[in-house]
Amino acid sequence: MNSDDKGCPICQDGNAKTSSLALRDAYQCHCPQCGEFKISRSAQVNLRRSDYGERQKVSAWLVQNKPQVVTTEDVERAIVSLPPSLSQRAERMLRFIASCFPPGTLFSLPDSPATADIGSYAIPDPTGEHVYYLKRLQAHGWNQSMAETLFMLTEVLCNEMGLLVSQNNHDYQLSPKGLLYLEGRREGQSSVGFCAMWFSTEVQALWEDVISPAIAAAGYEPLRIDKKDHNEKIDDAIVAEIRAAHFVVADFTGNRGGVYYEAGFAHGLGLPVIFMCRDGDALHFDVRQYNCIFWKPDELDAARERLKNRILATLGQGSKALK
Repeated sequence: MNSDDKGCPICQDGNAKTSSLALRDAYQCHCPQCGEFKISRSAQVNLRRSDYGERQKVSAWLVQNKPQVVTTEDVERAIVSLPPSLSQRAERMLRFIASCFPPGTLFSLPDSPATADIGSYAIPDPTGEHVYYLKRLQAHGWNQSMAETLFMLTEVLCNEMGLLVSQNNHDYQLSPKGLLYLEGRREGQSSVGFCAMWFSTEVQALWEDVISPAIAAAGYEPLRIDKKDHNEKIDDAIVAEIRAAHFVVADFTGNRGGVYYEAGFAHGLGLPVIFMCRDGDALHFDVRQYNCIFWKPDELDAARERLKNRILATLGQGSKALK
């Protein structure tokens, strides 16, 4: 690969510009999909053996981790890494959109994946170069294709989660719900699984033997508001902690109004909410449609395993997984 060659050594985008670095055995690359990065010569050679799907994983891993120089070890680590959960992928795409378009700004999607990489879908970045945001979104969302990127935008972020809103079936913008979602979820800071439940000795074992250890086993920090010291009104503290949480586990045992409020507030922010209830207790019709984990007092081990697996399936493994 000679100086000023075109083509990305990772995703193979032909619009990328790559040049040799004179002072080290590496290349400098500016790619519409992968962004600007440096890659060692050995890593570039190693990538020649990788297929399309593996290259897309390396591209996504690079955008997420931003190493100073992509090494052979980075390539191998990226290829065997597990993709984030669907909700995490959607959040990363939403954050990139918010970084490109201020609230109220419309942006357009192409009519078909075949036209998705045309230059009209480009915005200037701070360096004056053009970022083809749909290509970059492919990497941010760990998507394997432009068709999958458009599916995530339209069906997941817009239709399912409501974090984007369509103005005329072609132009899109961040919705108020999307703005609140980002406000309540500070990037890279929250590993908290907030628990909304009845504060009664009748269900104390549920917290101690099921919810708290299940959240911890999935790699997150369990939090119940009565277990945290605070000097605020309890309602203010609850709202603040839900906004800062990664997800919420809501147990409706006892049919407590506060639990319904907290689950609804979290749902309105776009946070994942996992529903639980003691087997035999009544659920309000508003939440019967959701897939609820029903637990039995004499089968707490099974409930703990089900909750852990539900968290992992919904969010993926957290950064504080038990060793």
